[in-house]
Amino acid sequence: MKRLLFYTRKIIKWGTVSSTFLFIVLTLVQIYGRFFLEKAPSWTEEAARVAFIYAIAFASGLAIRGNYYVDFGFLFHKLPDRWQQNLRLAIWLSVTFFFLVFTFYALEFVWMGMAETSPSLKYKMAISFSGVAIMGLSILVHLVQQHPFKNKTLTT
Repeated sequence: MKRLLFYTRKIIKWGTVSSTFLFIVLTLVQIYGRFFLEKAPSWTEEAARVAFIYAIAFASGLAIRGNYYVDFGFLFHKLPDRWQQNLRLAIWLSVTFFFLVFTFYALEFVWMGMAETSPSLKYKMAISFSGVAIMGLSILVHLVQQHPFKNKTLTT
């Protein structure tokens, strides 16, 4: 299981880096085309948007792992330890449930995208829509890895 998690994280990290790099390159091509070419390529805007979607999709799980989302620590740390543990468990359960449902419907969304094609790039929209499913899976992988039962005893 640890090996699977290790390789999944590697894929997520490389997906984040490569899609962010691709987004930057496509944006630079777009800028270059607008300033120095007679007519800027029309496909760059849509391709950059897809690269951005994938960058966010892959990076969202890493944000969970690094605890980079906004929290209300000033209020949380004023609570008694038992309440903190129970609140941590309730938050983890609700977010995990939400992203299980989210990912299920994201996969349905990808399936629906098989019937649609992109306006300028002419590929199946399932490619763009799969970024939403990747985001759900990326977050779920890191939520499951950071479950509150790990090395802790919860009090009720």
